[in-house]
Amino acid sequence: MYLRNLPVAAASKRIQTVLPTRINTTTSSPLTFRRWISQEEFQALLDLPEDLTHSRKSRKSPHTPSKPCKPGKPISIPTSPRPRPAAWKSQPHSLGGNLNGVVEDIPRPSPAPRQPYASGAPISKADRFKIPSTVSPAIGRELIKNKLRFEDYNLFSPNPGNRWKSRGFLTNLNIPANFFTNLVPLKLFPYCLNAPRYVLVPPPEEKKEKKPVQPAVPEFGAMRSHVQIVAAPTADTPGACLLVHYDNRRYLFGHVAEGTQRLFTENKLPAAKLSHIFLTGKTDWGSTGGLLGMVLTIADVIISAKAALAEENKLRRQKNRPDLEYGGPKRIEIHGSKNLEHMLAAARRFVFRKGFPLDAHEHRDDPRAANPENSKPDYEDENLKVWKIPIVATGVESRARSSSAESQNPRKRKLNPSEEAETMETVEEPQEGEAVDETPTGVENDEEKKRMLMQTVIKHMFDSDWSPDTLVEMPLKMVKMPAKIFVRDEENNIKNYTGPVPGRDPEVPNIRVLVREPWPGALVHKLPPTDPCFDSTCYIVKNHSRRGKFQPANAAKFDLPKWDYSKLTKGQSVTAPDGTVVTPDMVMDPPIPGHGFALLDVRYEYLLDGLLKRPEWENKEIMEHVDAFYWILSPEVKDDARLKDFMAKYSSYKHIVLGEGMNPNVISFGGASGKAIMMHRMDPDRFCIPNHDNSEKELPADLASVAELGKPGQRLLLSPSVEFQNEYATELMDTIKPIYELTSTHAKAFHLALAAQKKLADPAFAARVAKSEQDIPNRDAEIVTLGTGSALPSKYRNVSATLIRVPGYGSYLLDCGENTLGQLRRVYGYAETDAILRDLRVIYVSHLHADHHLGVPSILAQRARAFASSPSEEVKPITIISTAKYIGFLHEYKDVEPLDWSSIKFITLIGTGRKVTDSPDAVTGSADLGPSNNYFNYLPHTLCTLQPAPLRHQPELLEAQTGLAAIDACFVEHCLGATAAVFTWPSGLKISFSGDCRPSPAFAHIGKGSHLLIHECTFDDELVHEAKAKKHSTAGEALDVARKMEARRVLLTHFSQRYPKMQEASALDDEGQDDKKGDKKDRMVVLYAFDYMRVKLGEFKMAERFLPALRELYKELESEEGEEAEE
Repeated sequence: MYLRNLPVAAASKRIQTVLPTRINTTTSSPLTFRRWISQEEFQALLDLPEDLTHSRKSRKSPHTPSKPCKPGKPISIPTSPRPRPAAWKSQPHSLGGNLNGVVEDIPRPSPAPRQPYASGAPISKADRFKIPSTVSPAIGRELIKNKLRFEDYNLFSPNPGNRWKSRGFLTNLNIPANFFTNLVPLKLFPYCLNAPRYVLVPPPEEKKEKKPVQPAVPEFGAMRSHVQIVAAPTADTPGACLLVHYDNRRYLFGHVAEGTQRLFTENKLPAAKLSHIFLTGKTDWGSTGGLLGMVLTIADVIISAKAALAEENKLRRQKNRPDLEYGGPKRIEIHGSKNLEHMLAAARRFVFRKGFPLDAHEHRDDPRAANPENSKPDYEDENLKVWKIPIVATGVESRARSSSAESQNPRKRKLNPSEEAETMETVEEPQEGEAVDETPTGVENDEEKKRMLMQTVIKHMFDSDWSPDTLVEMPLKMVKMPAKIFVRDEENNIKNYTGPVPGRDPEVPNIRVLVREPWPGALVHKLPPTDPCFDSTCYIVKNHSRRGKFQPANAAKFDLPKWDYSKLTKGQSVTAPDGTVVTPDMVMDPPIPGHGFALLDVRYEYLLDGLLKRPEWENKEIMEHVDAFYWILSPEVKDDARLKDFMAKYSSYKHIVLGEGMNPNVISFGGASGKAIMMHRMDPDRFCIPNHDNSEKELPADLASVAELGKPGQRLLLSPSVEFQNEYATELMDTIKPIYELTSTHAKAFHLALAAQKKLADPAFAARVAKSEQDIPNRDAEIVTLGTGSALPSKYRNVSATLIRVPGYGSYLLDCGENTLGQLRRVYGYAETDAILRDLRVIYVSHLHADHHLGVPSILAQRARAFASSPSEEVKPITIISTAKYIGFLHEYKDVEPLDWSSIKFITLIGTGRKVTDSPDAVTGSADLGPSNNYFNYLPHTLCTLQPAPLRHQPELLEAQTGLAAIDACFVEHCLGATAAVFTWPSGLKISFSGDCRPSPAFAHIGKGSHLLIHECTFDDELVHEAKAKKHSTAGEALDVARKMEARRVLLTHFSQRYPKMQEASALDDEGQDDKKGDKKDRMVVLYAFDYMRVKLGEFKMAERFLPALRELYKELESEEGEEAEE
């Protein structure tokens, strides 16, 4: 142990004797007993005669050994009393009484019998209680005053190995209750002679809730900082954002649109130090669509880092080393416009993290409304100062009212069967004409209570102390289903409850049961409604001023010692030898002012008048040392004369424009695009070159005279000097380079592809394929894999999204992960993407994990714009198919963004409680699963049915709404409510989609005879244990499902981002084999999905020919990536 870490007794000057007294030092300096004696007494003790202070010289007396006594040897104790100084008689002791008398005058209790030392020489009774001369006088007086019997004492001597050698112990018989002030004596185990040893510890402190402390603002700013353009609007990075870089943290300003977190990965921008996000513009999915994904990624990174640090600290404690502190951000703060909190809280159904505090700050009030000359920053920390600039929208009052009416809470209206799907959110089906209202009482009309509710929900989403293992006892009849119910048996052990349950059985026993405590965020069933806000939030950002340069020559004039220089540089004044007070400004140059920039988001014409009226532009203190204006614009305002006049008026600032339609549509994700170009050269019919435009764009002539176009990567250095650094701009991708690398570095894969192309050119091969597939309907149906990765976007794969285009029926989107719209635009371009969206009939969301549905709002918004740009076309309805939880999220989000929700229909998948083995004619399902029509039943391997009810019994209604003849679905083993679905068209085409799941026999049953199975394939076969732990499937397991389903074609997708190679499936033993003449049965064909891949149902056998070349290519690419990682 380390003596310095124990609040033990007291010690002699050389840390040799330890007694039950609080110590304040572990060095050779004098001890401090201010707890027991006054300052005067302490000074008197220091002035004791030399023979009583036991200096090092006096300790070398005949009676005192120069080295600590070793066990087994008797201690030599002087028999004559030592002389006492007069101070002992005159000075009273602070604990009461005085120190007159000698040791022998104090009555002592009878000592316990002692065993002689190992040497056999006992200590006499008279000498046993005398205090040896090796004990300091201060400790001796404490013994005397408190009547502590001295038998032996501890002698500790540290050696270079940090070990302590014991030389006995101290025993005390009676410790007065008031002897230890504010300390608690802890009795430890006997050390060596059956006597206790005491250690003093402070009493336990009451746990107090720690309040977040605003970081202290330093006197001088950071030494180095810069602002960097992270994104400019392109097809798959629709937002513009800036990253402000300091050594200790990062700040993100602008839009966090879909694709932002993938852009961070692509450009190797670390997000772990990102602590603040300042959103510009209004709150809608166009500016915040990537926020949830970005926050979840940051949370996972920081939580993992904290967990790793905790494990490392455990090892450090075992080695008696101090703990390391986490140096990254401990929380994240998000600033934005009105409805930011509503948007975040609406995601409570699928966002849950622990140990990652998140604070959302809505800008609702104008900070300079009362006093236009107010120059106080609205946010300030140790790095920067931020002024928010709210730009009020003018002329959109009627638009806001109309959008609010369109997005009103559907529960407030009378329901009818045709609208039942849109309102289905609770577990019970509303009866016809019934009004449902679940808005929290007392919250709807109180803005302050609304915000408190939102903030509470957000806190539980990211920093909850809730645990799924917490059980709550309640009466069985009070349990809300579905719920996992437990009871205690006769031995008080917890086990599953299998008896009658509320809602399923007419009568339930009157007993108390245990249920899992629900997550607090789930207790808020419906958020209070809100209205869309069109105001835009902008910012002015500046560094703190920095101290000037220290001038040693000026300091030398005052004959200052050099050790005073550091005090002056820290802002402290010092006194010169001649008595002159030297202040920092006398020896240092003037402070260097902090520089900054403004970020203005004015994409809409109705914001320009509000921009011109802002008082900040005339506030000298705010605008001083602002060097650049960054503008986020759109084609709607780029030609407006008011904008050009404003820039010309403030021409002393540099104006940099970032805008859709103004920045070129360059390739943002070079890694994925490079592979797509290689595969296009190998198989041009299935793979396309991502749509892009590398041509230099120019601003309109009027705007170009006062502004310039910004490029991703460009930097503005703010400190230590101001400099525009264009050399950091991201270079345009060379689209010829991937082809050169393919034909040279990957020549083997390229020659395999050429051999496959030659095979496909054989007319006989195409004829055999057509003959074997003549019974497959809709062979011209196209499958487009827009995202084939899992969990989060990576450098090479986006998250899940698969588009099915069936000529004559429409387009169908199976899962819709973040940036699905951007992937569509890369494959088809802007114009054709709008045509596909107008033809989109169904979006199916398999489960609530964010990587499967964060792209839906942007698809719906762009679809509405596509119809608005083509007024001649009739608006067709689109249907969202999912469980109630996701549909509830959309119902709450539609209060934020005004869309044409009248054209959006909903089909809810609800549980039937039936297994595939149950009779379809049974009125109720399996006895242990419960009925279907009142409660959702998310148990895996049970069947689903459709809500609203008319769609179940009238196929013509389903076909008119969706173009489908039937929709079959079941719950699968993954997360709560995860589903797999089978879609059947009137032509007979049958496509099964697994979503994320373990192999499901129920899914194999309902998908029997599918023409196409799209199944997840997250892990290789050798990682089956990891697949089971994370409830995913391996390639071999997916193919087993395909065999049971007797699927004709199989497309494997949803690959782990940690394993970019093509999965190995041992079952593909007949890969690429020709169909033998005379074979009547068509064999199963398996393909692997890649981003940007387009394959028709009748082309699977052609695409199969390229699998050897693709596997070889990915094998070589994986080897190259591994070498780069090692470097």
